[in-house]
Amino acid sequence: MKILNDIFKDIHQKEFFDNQFKEIHWNKNVLFINPQLSGRHFYKYLLPYLAMYEYNAWATAITGIDRYKPNKEYEQVKVPLNSLQILWADYVVFPFSFDDLSEAYKNLRKINPSINIVYNVDFNYYELSKQHPLHEYFKSGNSIDVIDNIEKNIFNSDLTFTTNTKLTEVILEKFKELSESKFKDKESYVSIGTLPLFIDTEIIMENIETTIPKLDLEEQKVLRVGIIATNYTWEDLASYKEQFSKVQKELGEKVKFFVFGFDGIDNETKKNCFPADFNCEFIKPCTIVHYYKQFRNLQFDVLFVPLRKNTFNESSENYNKFLEAGMFNVPTMVYDIFPYNQIIKNGDNGILLSKKDDLIERLKFFSENRPELVRMGKNVNKFVLENFNLTEQNVALLDDIYTLNYESESESESEVELEEEK
Repeated sequence: MKILNDIFKDIHQKEFFDNQFKEIHWNKNVLFINPQLSGRHFYKYLLPYLAMYEYNAWATAITGIDRYKPNKEYEQVKVPLNSLQILWADYVVFPFSFDDLSEAYKNLRKINPSINIVYNVDFNYYELSKQHPLHEYFKSGNSIDVIDNIEKNIFNSDLTFTTNTKLTEVILEKFKELSESKFKDKESYVSIGTLPLFIDTEIIMENIETTIPKLDLEEQKVLRVGIIATNYTWEDLASYKEQFSKVQKELGEKVKFFVFGFDGIDNETKKNCFPADFNCEFIKPCTIVHYYKQFRNLQFDVLFVPLRKNTFNESSENYNKFLEAGMFNVPTMVYDIFPYNQIIKNGDNGILLSKKDDLIERLKFFSENRPELVRMGKNVNKFVLENFNLTEQNVALLDDIYTLNYESESESESEVELEEEK
């Protein structure tokens, strides 16, 4: 990730910043608004910014890069644009924001009437539980109507993307209702679709040493189970508290958990989602620049994704953890839930749990049958590199998704044209 680290340092240099806008691409110029150095933003903004330019598919530019804030993942979007940048761009890409962007959209279109505005949605905001860290922000009675803002941001955009097809379906259905009520007699030609996630092994591996730190003999005996977490996953982690206790009681020192990015203590309530004396090691969160090196050096035998089977998770979760683990020959173990059950073939390139207590039985089995994890690790690595690596074919797919089809028949002016990009 050296290239991303260099850009983060150089983006504030006027020469570097201005040079981005000197190239005009025959296909499209795409401007990304202030992404963070986080995993979520890496796959949707930072990687396309880097890769599409390298493949000569687009001219790309970025207004800035914000540091990753693990306990405050969603903040106000700063839009430091000038007329030159707006006139340069064919597409301007906004990250998920709860702010009303209507005025920003209006000003962009005033300066450049042909500009296409891209908005992104990260999760199913209609299904937030009371325990979710953002619930208080979304609850009714809030002085800022967050859901109203999001709906207007979608309605007034040209393209709105999610990374989960079920979430795309939720938004499409909701906006069919809204076109007959809230947005009746208002025009919108937004296309709502799903943006697939890909990886680029060259970019990711460029600053990772070829040699892996050697574990001592005692560490090699332990089954190393990784969990990637933030305060936003506290509720899912807490739902496995009983299973974590059983694993510790029945397997003792045979299994050790490594929780990467979170110490288990809720940022607001200060409650711990893990049982007392839980055999685990907490690894501090880091930016995406250092994330992959840390992930590789931890040498997980298996990655566990602790999810409950509910509407929010099925329509909000994406599969980037599966890609990351697969890149390092690590199989993923997760509840039999969408979208993981669409890409994991149980026992071949990963493990699907039909109930929570399966976690205990699976860890017992793998603690005594480590070669099975090695076999699945090789299979998932091959699967990820063959299907999710950024190649010319996948770059062409992303380009096609970013291309608006103006030839489709328009609906009446009083209706919203909701087109799902496949």
